[in-house]
Amino acid sequence: MKRYFKDSFYKDLFITFLGQLLVMGITFLLNKIISNQYSVEDFGTYNLIKRAVSIVSFVMLMAMGIAIPKYISEANELNDQKLKESYMLSSLSLIIITSLTLTTILLIFKDSISKLMFGSSQLSNYILPICMYAFSAGLITYTYSFYRGINNFGKFNIIGFNLQLLTLLTVLFIKDNLLLLHYSWSILLLIYATFEILTLYKKYNFSFKNYNNKLGTLKTLFEYGFPRVPGDFVLFAFNLAPMIVVNSNFGTEQVAFFSAALSINALITPVFSLVGTILLPFVSKSMVNNSVDNMKNKIKVLGVIYIIISLISIFIIYLFGETILILLFNSDYVNSIQIVKIVIISILPNAFYLLLRSPLDGVSKFPYNTICLMVSFIIYIILLICSNTIEMVACSVVITYTILGLLSLGCWILALRRTNINPSG
Repeated sequence: MKRYFKDSFYKDLFITFLGQLLVMGITFLLNKIISNQYSVEDFGTYNLIKRAVSIVSFVMLMAMGIAIPKYISEANELNDQKLKESYMLSSLSLIIITSLTLTTILLIFKDSISKLMFGSSQLSNYILPICMYAFSAGLITYTYSFYRGINNFGKFNIIGFNLQLLTLLTVLFIKDNLLLLHYSWSILLLIYATFEILTLYKKYNFSFKNYNNKLGTLKTLFEYGFPRVPGDFVLFAFNLAPMIVVNSNFGTEQVAFFSAALSINALITPVFSLVGTILLPFVSKSMVNNSVDNMKNKIKVLGVIYIIISLISIFIIYLFGETILILLFNSDYVNSIQIVKIVIISILPNAFYLLLRSPLDGVSKFPYNTICLMVSFIIYIILLICSNTIEMVACSVVITYTILGLLSLGCWILALRRTNINPSG
């Protein structure tokens, strides 16, 4: 045990795990409060908005949430302060330009976007707060991505915790008004993001002076990030797409029930995602300092742990699913138990994708994850279109994540071979 705690990788893993437990606790409280403050239909609308924000935010980020930890960790390994400054200024420029462009497009076509997302153009007034909220959340991601890159996971977790805490506190004061709630979140998070960015720049002596001369890494970041944007879009469309289908075919109430199933999965999968937080900079550094064998061994160990956690989680849901639904939401959501029992199976194959996602981005510039996601998503859409019942929609989730997990495993083996690394070594 002492040997593991002497390893900085496991120390970072432990710190991040504790941070994620706090974040998961706040997420639980947030879902509990909103599901009780609003009707089942409004809770369904809230979940549609939440997933729309995720998609818009990650497109605005231009995959900088991945690029920043990768390239900052490499610059940090080389002890190159000017290179780190260039990466941060260049990535911020890409985020702002992309955000302004995307917001303009979404506002121009807001009625069509609203009809696609909510099934009605009457909710088009939500498009602006969705864009504002997505931009604010993107800036916060920009900030904590830097701390991932320099292995400051304490600060990384503090920012993530503060983000969730602000959203929770706002809900306590603003009730029965989803539109005002999202505008308030947008403004508060923008203020907080600005504070964290200014703090970061001051601490590490980053400056906007001679700004144009510090954008030498802009092309590198664009070439890395742009091919991954479709993958980020598809990744978050994975949760939005079935909800749009459910909303269109079965109504808003069923959206809320389906959201409950996805929310339970979302409480478990951060356990897997948190490791990716550490793996991306870790793998990037391993490629620079030639400690590849150590990297592969850690991924194998984590794979076994992921399987065990997934099976235990599925077992618990099958035994205590109804009690968990009442605890997380309220008794109205017990009707979703059959959907929950189907969807929970998807966490096992999804665990493999979440384990290998960051290592694939760290090992190669080639967008393996984007390819895996797009192939899986095309199959997903076909399955959703063919789904005549909500149970079939739930089965589509399981089938799609199984395909995604297998594709990720195949791409990992291929990526190692293309970089002259023995996959089984």
